[in-house]
Amino acid sequence: MTEAGYCVFVNGLPGSGKSTYARKFVDARRGWLNLDVDVLRGLLGTASVDFLQAGVEVQPLALAVLREQIASGGNVIFPQLFFTPEEAAEFEAAVMTSGGRVRRTMLHEDVRECWRRVEERARRAPEDSIYHNILNLLTKSGGILELQRMEHQLSAWSKLPDPPHIISSSTPYDEFAALAIA
Repeated sequence: MTEAGYCVFVNGLPGSGKSTYARKFVDARRGWLNLDVDVLRGLLGTASVDFLQAGVEVQPLALAVLREQIASGGNVIFPQLFFTPEEAAEFEAAVMTSGGRVRRTMLHEDVRECWRRVEERARRAPEDSIYHNILNLLTKSGGILELQRMEHQLSAWSKLPDPPHIISSSTPYDEFAALAIA
C-alpha cells in the first residue's frame, strides 16, 4: 500500500510570489506537483472571457488532480489565494479523504511590493494573459487599496487553532520542505 502524500497550501496576496516560490520549490524535488490553479484556469477558453468564472469551472479538475496525486503518495504544493479558511475547506478535505496531510503556509510580502509586482507582470505579459486579468480586477476594485483590504481579510487565518506558518519569498527551500513534511 502506498503512503499518501502531503499538500502544502501556499496562501498570500496577488503578487506575493506564491506561484514563483512553488515553481522553484518543485524544480528539483521528485514526487512533488505544483498544482497552480491559475495555470489550469488559463488553459480554459473561459479565462479570456470571464476570468472569475474560469476559476469556478477549473475547480473540479484541480480537486481531481489533488486527490489522485495525494492518494498515489505524491506531494503537492498548492499556491492559491484563499481569503478565508472556508474557501480552502473543500481542498483540504480532498487531501484528508485521500489519506494525506495538510500543511498551511502564508507567504507574506509588503502590500506595496505586491502591487508593484502585479503591475510589472502585466506590463511584460501579452494583453490576453492571466496577469492582465488580475491587474484589471484589482484596479477595478481599488488597486493597492484592494490589496490592503485583502491583507486584512487574510488575517482571519491567524485566528485558527492551527494557523498557517508564515513564510517569505526568501524562506530557504530546505526549511520549507522540512516544514511541509514535519
